[in-house]
Amino acid sequence: MPGGTMLRRVFATASALLLLSASLISGQAWAAGANVTITATAGSSGTTTLTYRATVTRAGTVRDIVMSIPAGSTGRITSVNGTVSTVSPGVLRWRPSKVVPVGVGARFAIPLYGLRVPSGGPWNLRFTATGTTGLILSSGTGTLAALRTYAPNIAITASNPIPGQKTSLNYAATVTRAGVLASVRMQLPKGAFGAVTSVNGTLTTSSGYATWKPRSPISVAAGARLGIPIYGVGLSKYGGIMTLTMSALTSTGIVLTSGSDSLALIAPPAPMPAVPVAGFAPVPAGCPTSWPSTTVENARPGTAAWVIPASMNGKLAAFLSKVSATCGDTLDLKVTSGKPVSVIAYRMGYYQGLGAREVWRQENVATVVQPAPVTGGTANGKPLRMTSAAHWTKTLSIPIGSAWAPGTYLIKISDGTFASYAPLTVRDDTGTKHALLIQQATTTWEAYNNYGGVSFYSGLTTGSGRITSNRPYAEGQGSGQYLTLEQGLVFWAESKGLDVTYWTNHDLDAFGGQLPSRAGTVFLPAHDEYYSWGMRAALSQAMNRGVNVANLGANTAYRLITFTDSTRRAWDIDRYTDGYTSTTWRYLGDAYASQPLLGAEYTCALPGSPFTTGSSWLFAGITPGTALPGFVAGEIDWARADLYRHPGLAVVAAGSGICRTSGQSAPMHTTTFTLPSGARVLNGSTFAFACFLVARCPSNWTVPTPSAQSQRAVGTMVANITEWVSRGQIQVPSDTTATAVRATVPKLTLETNTQP
Repeated sequence: MPGGTMLRRVFATASALLLLSASLISGQAWAAGANVTITATAGSSGTTTLTYRATVTRAGTVRDIVMSIPAGSTGRITSVNGTVSTVSPGVLRWRPSKVVPVGVGARFAIPLYGLRVPSGGPWNLRFTATGTTGLILSSGTGTLAALRTYAPNIAITASNPIPGQKTSLNYAATVTRAGVLASVRMQLPKGAFGAVTSVNGTLTTSSGYATWKPRSPISVAAGARLGIPIYGVGLSKYGGIMTLTMSALTSTGIVLTSGSDSLALIAPPAPMPAVPVAGFAPVPAGCPTSWPSTTVENARPGTAAWVIPASMNGKLAAFLSKVSATCGDTLDLKVTSGKPVSVIAYRMGYYQGLGAREVWRQENVATVVQPAPVTGGTANGKPLRMTSAAHWTKTLSIPIGSAWAPGTYLIKISDGTFASYAPLTVRDDTGTKHALLIQQATTTWEAYNNYGGVSFYSGLTTGSGRITSNRPYAEGQGSGQYLTLEQGLVFWAESKGLDVTYWTNHDLDAFGGQLPSRAGTVFLPAHDEYYSWGMRAALSQAMNRGVNVANLGANTAYRLITFTDSTRRAWDIDRYTDGYTSTTWRYLGDAYASQPLLGAEYTCALPGSPFTTGSSWLFAGITPGTALPGFVAGEIDWARADLYRHPGLAVVAAGSGICRTSGQSAPMHTTTFTLPSGARVLNGSTFAFACFLVARCPSNWTVPTPSAQSQRAVGTMVANITEWVSRGQIQVPSDTTATAVRATVPKLTLETNTQP
């Protein structure tokens, strides 16, 4: 201990013993008891000083004083004006270093330094003073109250806790051990930067920590509160809930307090650029100004002839010059076969359960064997590895006329031996506002397309950095991911007679400002991963203007693309800055993650895991505890605590699955929230909704063919979602038999994401 403190203690105790002697000389009678009291004060280096006080009840000369201490106490124990020895475990003897006569009524005061007293208490402790003749001069029991201890109570706050901005941080803590403060070490948030300052001392930073030192050492008592501000901290664009440490030390490294606190640095949704709200073009001559209702359209004769049996899979392939079109457009078809082919356009829907009706055909169309696609290209010195068949010659031009009711189409091309699809979406550009719009994930289909060369997923260093629609789809018999992941939603909506219209990712980028004029509610499909700035801005703007969104999938708006020109036939993705990481929206910062937009964040890819229905409104009409084998499938999302959660965000369904890459269990959360605009938003967080609706999921998922019970249950869930998200504007008929599929479609594989 400091020499001055020791001198003060010696002086105080010597004075007390001198007073004892004075009492003896006075010879006053004393009738009171020993009145033993024991107090504790914090010593140095975490020790405790116990001071025993008692009243002399018999005059005499002190031989020794025996005192009990709390059981389990340790330490190198000393006192003043005498020596301390151990009598037995928990019992100490103090012997005076000189003759000490005492009189009745005088007060003993014996301090014991250096104890390390265990937690707990109170303790009843004994005090006995014995004279040189063997007579007891004072004896009794005193109570030592439970020692007061202090928790560090670390509290770390930020004046502006927004990732990507500057803030002041305040670190506060309670001193748990008395001492002389020499420095305070504070952990900074991960990625923090900038020239920081503080007050009343110096501040230095190193390896993610800031160290504050006072201008001169400061004596602090246990229980004192420290508060150190740090100004000018630049926060990383990646926030989260961070656990940060703080410790205060003496010059010799003795810890006066130490602990941690959680600091939530959560980014609100990123502001997006305004999207122009363009008017609709005049309806071309010969095109209707309104189209028949879904019910009228689906009453027309259907056919199962649209189906391509697996035996006809082969080398024939085709693609169209447009991803989507409207009445009055003409598009080109490019086919590789070498034989005459039939070209038949089928509008996809319900159609008595057959799934399509024939709209247009042309027979005996001559074809050639087209040259192989080419892979290459560079931009900014980087290899693009874009696979393109743009150099193929035109096979046929197809006019989109009044017979082509808006909808999703599969154009079937067959040479009698082999067959393939070319998908097309026909928009309703009349300006009619529909209750529901279903979006087609055409940019994502292309990202997974490896026809003739490579896709985005062909490898970290060998995959494409530019993707083009100028080639056939390798997946889904040429339909991309339409048949595996999207047809079920179209089939279900049209079987119910909903007022539904359609467009694609490309249309969201081109006409996104019109979205509130096209529909009151939007359904996003199972796998809608690749979004441009225009797409995300248009969807955000529509939601903020009251358009409801049900994302019946997962991993949505996860990767950032840039269309190369106004034709939108190709798009770029930055895989060069930081591999797969730099391709994501979240690479721009947490404000651009999927969760701030739609309510949940991508978790992982997985083959398929069981799911059990719960009791929320989502499962109304379904017995709680109904098993849906394999419903947690494809890819899943969850509501993360370290990303922005919209006020009122609720988890209305939860499950889990085993991630393909890590082998670890991960959560799946179906979430809902309502925006200030009144728009309702649901994030389904699994790929399986649409494929369960037609009881046909990808063959490479570990998902058993959905039973009729599972199909009905998911149909009921989608109906509940439709009515909830539309705020009751869409009423879904309650029958559960209309969605039975009469066409036999082969189960198809789906390209899987093996990347994190």
